[in-house]
Amino acid sequence: MPDHEHRDQSAPPTSPAAAHTGRKRPRQQQPPSDPRYPRKRSLKACHVCRARKTKCDNKQPTCGFCASLGIPCSYDAAEKDHSTEPCVRFDHASLEILRQLSHVISSQDQLLEIVRSVATSPSQCVTSDLLVSSSGPAHARGIGDDVPNWDHTRGVQQQQLPYVNQEGIWLGTGQIDSPTSTTSPSAGAASASVAAVRWFGLLANDASRDAALQQEDHDDAPPPLLDAGGFLDPSDGQKEDDMTPLQRATRMIDNQPPATRGEGMGPSESSGEEERLWAASGNIALLDREQVLFENFLHRICPWLDLFDPACTFSTRVPHLAVRNAGLLNAILALSCYHQQSLPDGERSPGFSSSAHDVSAEKNSSAALQYYYQTLHYVQRAMRYPSYQASRELMATTLVVSTYEMLRGSRRDWQRHLRGVFWILRSRGIEVEQPGLESTTWWAWLRQDIWAAFRERRRIYSTWTPRKTCAELSAHELATRSLWLLAQVVNFCALDGEEEEGGPEGRDGGGGGVGAPFSPGRLGWAKALWRMLDEWAAHLTAEFSPLPATRGMVASDAFQPRLIHPPCFGLAMQVHHTSRILLRAHEPSSGRIDSFLRRQNIMQEDVEKVCGIGMTLTEDASSMLSSQCLFIAGMFMQDLRQRKCVLEMLDSCRKRCGWPTPSLVVELEKVWEDPDSFWGTL
Repeated sequence: MPDHEHRDQSAPPTSPAAAHTGRKRPRQQQPPSDPRYPRKRSLKACHVCRARKTKCDNKQPTCGFCASLGIPCSYDAAEKDHSTEPCVRFDHASLEILRQLSHVISSQDQLLEIVRSVATSPSQCVTSDLLVSSSGPAHARGIGDDVPNWDHTRGVQQQQLPYVNQEGIWLGTGQIDSPTSTTSPSAGAASASVAAVRWFGLLANDASRDAALQQEDHDDAPPPLLDAGGFLDPSDGQKEDDMTPLQRATRMIDNQPPATRGEGMGPSESSGEEERLWAASGNIALLDREQVLFENFLHRICPWLDLFDPACTFSTRVPHLAVRNAGLLNAILALSCYHQQSLPDGERSPGFSSSAHDVSAEKNSSAALQYYYQTLHYVQRAMRYPSYQASRELMATTLVVSTYEMLRGSRRDWQRHLRGVFWILRSRGIEVEQPGLESTTWWAWLRQDIWAAFRERRRIYSTWTPRKTCAELSAHELATRSLWLLAQVVNFCALDGEEEEGGPEGRDGGGGGVGAPFSPGRLGWAKALWRMLDEWAAHLTAEFSPLPATRGMVASDAFQPRLIHPPCFGLAMQVHHTSRILLRAHEPSSGRIDSFLRRQNIMQEDVEKVCGIGMTLTEDASSMLSSQCLFIAGMFMQDLRQRKCVLEMLDSCRKRCGWPTPSLVVELEKVWEDPDSFWGTL
């Protein structure tokens, strides 16, 4: 029997090292100074480092730690039992650290006071920055100049990949755009204030730049934007009697006192008193021509913004806000006026002068810009009041102004200002899935951002994800969900080279042509998107089913008409098939010829469905979004008859809604001629 089986069972166990070498190393018995620390510390460290049990660099006469704090350092050979000192006594290092912590706490308190002051009276930091330099339009500046550049490829776009568990079930994370879920109410108010100022800074800077360009073209013309005080003032020099009621209401805010909170008044009472300074006490009177524009907004433009809202919240509530707010009313008239100018003569509202021989035709060409400048003038002055910065009137104004810029065709300005609208909406902590004016505004903004993101080949700004599953949605909510799914597909198609796997190779494959090169990360993302699209389609109700339709409804036989009524559900199906086209075109491919041909056939089926639905959508409200879907589907067409038909449908959509400028017909023809050069110019 081996010797190790005859060992004394009472002997203490040996260490692994001793067992490995075959001999025992008994631990030396030393009187511990502290039962918790039986080992003595080295005497090479100074007394401060030994007391704090920290590493010492042993520099004499003063070690690095003591030198950094400016405290005495000693290395005498006499050993001290630091563990037995009374708890009430601190060494110099601890006292110095506590002193520095007190400075940190004091700095945090000061920062908190600053945030609270901004939340309670942000006008103090807004008014000075809103002043535009009076040295001339070319040198005008706004608050946007002092704001750091927004990097949309980082921050808000880091959470775009949908979360999918191991079973492949998509899990929404809820409302992640809102800052109010992690911040206090005062911080949320400060965020809303800053967002409003930054948005207006973008508008003011671009308006000043445009004014400078106009003045260069007409050297003898006076600056159209700036008055002696440096504010936007389109009616400078007009007498009071020569002004329209709307112009007087716009200028009325110039003479109002700054925002002050009365003593003994709560925030709600103070807000109500302050609202009287920037809101009209009664309805603003409109001229006959302005009444025509206002009704055109009610009947032809509001349905765009209420596209999937069965309650028509925007049409119901915003007009009542506008008749008592000069800024919102000016923005509405600017949008409506430009909309009328963009329509052919047969589509314009009766009473809107359009004849080239009419003496007011020249006035019509600049009326929209006049209303736009009056909007900026009012908003600039109203920004002094915190209650206005957080008001529904400002939120509606931002969307109307954004729609005006989208219609006008100022692509670069509009796409940049969409970011400012996003700041405002995000700062308000909107519950997107709760019906109301805020959620309707958010969805209308998302439709604009989806198109802008597609054209810029970027991801959308918002990172919101829904809480409700498709099984919990009503028919109209399902139709609205199709927009969010399209946004996720646009995110997938975006070219973010730094975020793609494989660097430039992944970037080129991620967005170019049908069948991008294989990438495991993008393949998993694409599969998750397909599951989401299939889940949406699996929960469709009878409202989304096509009804019988004859070819006599349309003049072309290139596509089979697909009639879905009400039109909003047909539009949702059109958006769904557009998402499938984009995802099919950008998902990774195995590179096999049979896979390529099968992909082409499936895409052609979706293209025909998009165009078949587009043939039956003839109302103004759906024309803008339908034309975007037709444009995307047309990019993948090869048949000449189909191309001719889709160009005719795009032209019909533009005649109905006046958008876009220039026409998508011209741009789609450029895509067919040379796709690479066309997309490279965006």
